Amino acid sequence: MIGKAVILAAGSASRMQENVERYVSNREELSAVKKGEKMAVNFSNFPFLDFQILNLIHSGLKDINIVLRPDDTFFTGHYNKNGKTLFPEVSISYSFQKIPDGTAHAVLAAEKFVYGERFIVLNGDNNYSVELIQKLLNSKAKYSSMVAFDTKGFSKATGEKLRSFAVLRTHNGKLKEIVEKAQNPEKFINCDLLYVTNTERVRIDNRILTNMNLWCFAPDFMDACRDVKRHGPRKEGKSGEFELPDAVKLLMQRGGEIIVYYACEDVLDLTNAEDIEIVEESINKNLIDKILDLKKRYTRL
Repeated sequence: MIGKAVILAAGSASRMQENVERYVSNREELSAVKKGEKMAVNFSNFPFLDFQILNLIHSGLKDINIVLRPDDTFFTGHYNKNGKTLFPEVSISYSFQKIPDGTAHAVLAAEKFVYGERFIVLNGDNNYSVELIQKLLNSKAKYSSMVAFDTKGFSKATGEKLRSFAVLRTHNGKLKEIVEKAQNPEKFINCDLLYVTNTERVRIDNRILTNMNLWCFAPDFMDACRDVKRHGPRKEGKSGEFELPDAVKLLMQRGGEIIVYYACEDVLDLTNAEDIEIVEESINKNLIDKILDLKKRYTRL
């Protein structure tokens, strides 16, 4: 079973900056968000990232590495001070991405942590269920794999962001194509047999599948992250970045195969300031057990 997870938390949070003061009043939280640390926003009095660490613990993970900006103080301060008391089941360490120049180089920043083992990669600004994480922890040995999300399972709020996600094409349970921010996602229709466990598969017909950055990678993926070319600018006046989907494409060009596990459920997504209210409502409605767990843990401090 895989024992290491890399949480990507080194972005600039540029889309979160507009109107964030409307939703975040705590000075420490707001300062962190302004530096790009949007997972510092509290929900039910706990940082958003605490919820994902809790899911990783309940999944059976033992070793967590958070990729941060070099100027981070919020998370290193929080987990250096409280991490062993709050989450004694896991070891929490950090890697630092010197320049926020893309998710592929963020993964590469954790190379020493990975040290030749298969590992999980996930976004810090999303929240994935324990069941989905466990699919990858128990995925087929020697392969890379991913979770593909059926848009039928998305909430209205998540579905409205579809054009900002990557859409997928699969074949025989493996990734065939990944397209970032497709303006015509409805054209990417899949009919396939996708994995739900290593031995069970489910038939999907005429479904749009998306990538929400929940991956398991074999160690050779680091070579693809190192060799990937900078993506062209997506916005005028901004430089391109070294992007994880491009590294995945390079891995596939080199003969690597990626097994696709099927999911049909919502994912909490903390991209824009307006998402804060949506995520708050969802956590209070659907993650009561996690809130109670965190409350018990914080009484130890």
